[in-house]
Amino acid sequence: MKKLLALAAALTLLTACGSSGNDTEKAGSSESAGQTASAGESGDESTAEEQEEVPPEETVKAEEVSAQLLEKYPVNDGAYDVSQGASVNMLGRSVLYTGNTARLAAKLENAVNNNGAAKLCFLGDSITAGSGAAAPSKAYVNLTKLWWEENIGPDLELTNAGIGATDSYLGVHRADRDAVPSQADIYVIEFINDQDNEFYQQTMDSLVKKLLSQPGDPAVIILEPSTEGGGSPQSVHFKAAVKYDIPMISFHDAVIPEIDAGNFTWKDISPDNVHPNNDGHVIMSQLITGFFQDIIDGLADADKEIPAFDPAAFDSPYENAQLANRDSDCVTVKDEGTFTGAAEFQSYFQNGWSSESGGSVTFEIKCRNLGLLYEKNTSGKFGTVAVKVDDESAVLIDGNFPGGWGNYAKADSIYSSDEEAVHTVKVEFIDDEMPKFNIFSWLVS
Repeated sequence: MKKLLALAAALTLLTACGSSGNDTEKAGSSESAGQTASAGESGDESTAEEQEEVPPEETVKAEEVSAQLLEKYPVNDGAYDVSQGASVNMLGRSVLYTGNTARLAAKLENAVNNNGAAKLCFLGDSITAGSGAAAPSKAYVNLTKLWWEENIGPDLELTNAGIGATDSYLGVHRADRDAVPSQADIYVIEFINDQDNEFYQQTMDSLVKKLLSQPGDPAVIILEPSTEGGGSPQSVHFKAAVKYDIPMISFHDAVIPEIDAGNFTWKDISPDNVHPNNDGHVIMSQLITGFFQDIIDGLADADKEIPAFDPAAFDSPYENAQLANRDSDCVTVKDEGTFTGAAEFQSYFQNGWSSESGGSVTFEIKCRNLGLLYEKNTSGKFGTVAVKVDDESAVLIDGNFPGGWGNYAKADSIYSSDEEAVHTVKVEFIDDEMPKFNIFSWLVS
C-alpha cells in the first residue's frame, strides 16, 4: 500500500511542478532523470483503508505518467541537433517509472567500490543485438559498456543476449539458456516486437519475475524503444514495471515528443522504421547511463535495504519456461515421420526437426503451455503445417515469407492450460506442394 500511495503522491508532485523550462544542453548526467513517479518511498498512509483493495498497476496508466512527465520536461523550443545526444529534458521524461532502486543502488555501490566489478546482461531483440548501428562499437549495449568502464571501472562482464526479430514470449523461454547463466547483477530487458495486449503483458510479467527470482538479488530494468510513428508496447510493459516495482526507461518518451513537435525527424535517429542509427543508439545508451549516474550520485542517501521478494506471491503463466529440442526430456518423438533433419538457425537454435518432403511428425510433450519456434523463410519453398494438440482444433502455422526482409525464427503460441499434462502433438503439412518446414524448438512451460 505504501507503494500505491507513493506513486499517487509522485504523480501529484509532477502536476504541481509544472514546466521546468526548455533545457536542451548536451547530456552527460542529469539531476532530473530518475526522480519521477517512484514507488520506492512511503507517503501519507491516512487513506490506506480506502485504497487497499486496488492493485497499483491498475490505477496508473503509462499514458498518464508520460503526459505528466512531458509537462515537467517539455520539448525543445525549436530544432534540436540529435548529434548532441539526449537533452536534459529528454533524460528527465525518459524515466517513466523509477521503482524501488535498492537492488540497483547496491549493485552500483559495489561496482564503484570495486573497480567497476559487475555483471551486466542485456536481453532483447535486434536493437539490443546492435541493428541500425554502423558498427558493434556504436550500438547502445557496447556504448553502455564503454561508459561503465570509463566512469565506474573496467572490471565489467557483459552479456549481450539480443536476437533479431524476437519478443518477450520467446525471451522468457530462452532466458534460462541465454540470460540466467550470466548470473548478472543488472538485467536490462528490451523488446520492441511485443504487442500492446494481455498476452505480452503476461510474457513480460513472467520474464521480469524470472529474473528477479535469481540468486543475489539482481536489479532488473525495462528499456522501451519505439517504432516510427510512436508504436510501442510500453503501456503493457509499464504494468509489469509497477507490479514488480522496477525501473522503466523509455526511449519512446525521450524522442517521440520531439519528433511530434518537429524538432527533428525519425530519419535523424533511424535508418528504417524500427532500429536506431548511431545517434539513436547514443541516446538510448545515455538514457541508461544517465539513470545509473543519478543512482550513483545519490548513493550516500539511498535506501539500500532490499525488499524481500517471494516469487510464490506472484502468479506466472510461463513458470519454468524453456526451449525444448531433440535433447530435452519433456519432448518425446513418437513418430518422426518425414521430419528427419536436424533444423538449425544460425548459432542461436540447434537440433530441431526439419522436413523437405512434406508429411508429418508426432510428439508427446509434457507442458502446461506450448508454443512453436519455427522458420519463416523467403525462398517460396516453405509450406503451412497444422499443429494439433490432442483433440483440440489445429493451429495453422505458415513458414512461407516470400519477398520478406530475410529468414528468421518466429515464435507462436499453440496451446494453453491451467494444468500440466502430457499431450500428443502432431505437426502435419496441409499441402505438400511447398514441402519444407523447420521446427527449431518447442516453447514449453
